[in-house]
Amino acid sequence: MTQPPVTPVRAAAWLPDPLDDALVRYWDGHRWTFHTAVRQVAAPAPVEPVVQQPVRPALRPDIAAALERVRGGLVGSMKEINLLAGFLEPEERVLALTGAAGEGRGVLACTNHRLLFLFDGLISRQFLRVHWNRAKAVVYDQNTRMFQVYDVKPTKRAVPALAVQVANVSDAQAVVQAAQAASAAPRLDVV
Repeated sequence: MTQPPVTPVRAAAWLPDPLDDALVRYWDGHRWTFHTAVRQVAAPAPVEPVVQQPVRPALRPDIAAALERVRGGLVGSMKEINLLAGFLEPEERVLALTGAAGEGRGVLACTNHRLLFLFDGLISRQFLRVHWNRAKAVVYDQNTRMFQVYDVKPTKRAVPALAVQVANVSDAQAVVQAAQAASAAPRLDVV
């Protein structure tokens, strides 16, 4: 009696090598052969590059509100506005601000505690401040565009504790009005 041919369990093919995941081995339909090849791994699907938008640090609500009221003059001052929160005292709130020029282009801010000017350049940094309990007068001269804060009575020989140039008159007046509201003691003048 003749036996019918044995049907292979699996058809002949290149299959993953049972002993090495990095190879494929030829199965002849009955047994594994000695023929191997490096297993071809499908290339991963190309990943679309994620374009990240620059993340701006969130401004404190008081700084953001003061920034919205600025009418002009903030060209080149956003770096200082983003740094401003780090220079504020606890419980200090920004009431008004504007761009100003001291040793460089920065920001002049009026808070409930003081007036301050911040400039942060590549080579130099300037941080000026006068607390309300020290301020004797605030003067803004529209002709020279100088914003000056005195801690002594302003005279021709008096040297201001803080002096910066504010080009935008309406922004300077907004800072002066905020200063008048924040401080009860100093006399504030717009010349």
